[in-house]
Amino acid sequence: MNPNVQINILGREYNLKSHESEAQIQRVVGFIEEKLAETASGRSVDTRDLTVLTLLNLAGQYLQLLDQQSQGLEQQGERLQKLVESLERAVTDNSGC
Repeated sequence: MNPNVQINILGREYNLKSHESEAQIQRVVGFIEEKLAETASGRSVDTRDLTVLTLLNLAGQYLQLLDQQSQGLEQQGERLQKLVESLERAVTDNSGC
């Protein structure tokens, strides 16, 4: 893996030092460019405002995903607890055999 990778975002060159593969870095760059383009579509926005709006959108989406993941884990925990309780009842009911 090459720790130095040169990328271009919004016409600006950046030299990155990373332990990630160049393919992964380019995947991230493509994702960022896609999100910047989505935010800019149909608007005339300067680069700084575009960047801030895109960051706000991404942060909102990220936090929503964290909330959904947390809710999913809670639901799984509740289902698991019910299953354990059912198994405990079944074992208790059959212990007199």
